Amino acid sequence: MEIEFIGKIRRWLKKSKSRVNVLYGGAGSGKSYAMAQFLILYKLAERNKTILVTRKTNPALKISAYQLILSLLNEYRIPFSQNKADQIVEVGTNRIFFKSMDDPEKIKSAEFNYIWMEEATEFTVDDYRQLRLRLRRHTDTRNQMFLTFNPISKNNWVYKEFFETKHTDVSILKTTYKDNPFLDPEYIKTLENLINEDKSYYQVYALGEFVSLKGTIYSNYEITSEIPDHFDEVIYGLDFGYNNPTALIKIGFLDERIYILEEMYDRGLTNADLIDQLRRIVNPPNASIYADAAEPARIEEIKRAGFNIYPAAKNVKDGIDYVKRKMLHISPECVNTIKEIESYKWKQDKNGNVLDEPVKFMDHAMDAMRYAIYTHAKQGERMIETANIDIF
Repeated sequence: MEIEFIGKIRRWLKKSKSRVNVLYGGAGSGKSYAMAQFLILYKLAERNKTILVTRKTNPALKISAYQLILSLLNEYRIPFSQNKADQIVEVGTNRIFFKSMDDPEKIKSAEFNYIWMEEATEFTVDDYRQLRLRLRRHTDTRNQMFLTFNPISKNNWVYKEFFETKHTDVSILKTTYKDNPFLDPEYIKTLENLINEDKSYYQVYALGEFVSLKGTIYSNYEITSEIPDHFDEVIYGLDFGYNNPTALIKIGFLDERIYILEEMYDRGLTNADLIDQLRRIVNPPNASIYADAAEPARIEEIKRAGFNIYPAAKNVKDGIDYVKRKMLHISPECVNTIKEIESYKWKQDKNGNVLDEPVKFMDHAMDAMRYAIYTHAKQGERMIETANIDIF
């Protein structure tokens, strides 16, 4: 079997002897795929190693690095055993633990030879330092940590830790889509077109640079683990995708407070796949779902499958203005929603003037959230108006 590699990343990973290795850059540069390959083909070729693969939350871990490594093990026909309950994979004398850091107790007293922090910007600096303390298992090779991520704001801890501070035992590699010869041409066009959409987004997602984002849209949110156990009402927002992610956002209302509770964020879903997911996820089953009005055929098919789905209100600016007036309480498990809301911003023209239009990139959860909150409010207003008319 011929295995294809992103040569720049493989060479750097094989060469580096540093204790901490930072692999960052633009979207589509193949960082996560190359990192998974490296662990499987090089680190699992050693003996008696214990590896930790981690993301901030377990739902995000299960649908990303966990599934990626399992699929590559199968593709490369490497025998392994799997403890699904504990999320442990054994290959020969080596073990891979898949644990999240939403509860640091999960790794308390554990020791590892190699640690991969996928999407490192999701973590806190305290998470990082706690994980470094676990990099102490004794074997015949040097223990190493690997961090992979797309750069975002310069306010994120990874910038302060690795780019404002000098370390003697840290190696850093930056990559962009140009380093990935296997990237889909349509996605390349999308990235390169960002230069016409917004300079900051082009710098972040195409060039892989940290920026100080200007014109961010939402500041009216907090990330909190204090989530109520009941709600006055639960609704969903749905943004369709296929090559881009399909985003389904669960939203709870309690005493006029709005909670972003759960997310589904998945690529490659046909409408049949999506309906299967909705049957598994939507709770209560009769909850209202507000979806992208530009997809009437998909909405009708989902409605015929038994869901209370409605086309969302189309006015983007009015919808954003409404959502901005509400305080949003976001569960830390909604990692893609958090990532998007932190960088969701207004377009700027070539002179730096802010326009009344959001940048159309990495906005799938933001669209889904707006569809649900704004359209639900508009429907409530219409019901009140109708009731007043009936009275008279």
